[in-house]
Amino acid sequence: MLWIHLASVAAFAGATLTLLVLAATITPVSPLSFAAVRQAMSITAELVAVPALLVMIVSGMLLVVARPGLIDARWVWGKALAGALVTVVALVQVQPALRRATALAVQEAAGSVVQAEAMLGANAQVPMDAALRREQSGQWITLALLGLATGLAVWRPRLGGAGER
Repeated sequence: MLWIHLASVAAFAGATLTLLVLAATITPVSPLSFAAVRQAMSITAELVAVPALLVMIVSGMLLVVARPGLIDARWVWGKALAGALVTVVALVQVQPALRRATALAVQEAAGSVVQAEAMLGANAQVPMDAALRREQSGQWITLALLGLATGLAVWRPRLGGAGER
């Protein structure tokens, strides 16, 4: 179970890093190529990141259940809280923003945004920029929380409490 947990953490972190690298290196040479890369990013998120996240959370819970002595360790609760926050940020902030940015890119590639650009002028790109900023900030937050959880798992601090010395 531990190996499954570690593999899922690595897969989730790797997928998140891949998405960040793709977002940082993508150049909107043409709306069609930008939309294609955004669709590849959505597929990576849906087929790798989200399943790895779910396996990471479930396997982490099963590891604690398998070793009841860990239930009293505060570092385990800190790690569980970090994992819960990763899940919330990934599913509530990153995924919707990623889907929105992909949908906007596909619409632009299809030419359906041309009329909106004429009506909005220079502000036509604002929804895309907002979605991209929200997506990337959420990905950085999830990576930071994963780092915190990994640090807690490796360091295993006592974190105070009655009877701990």
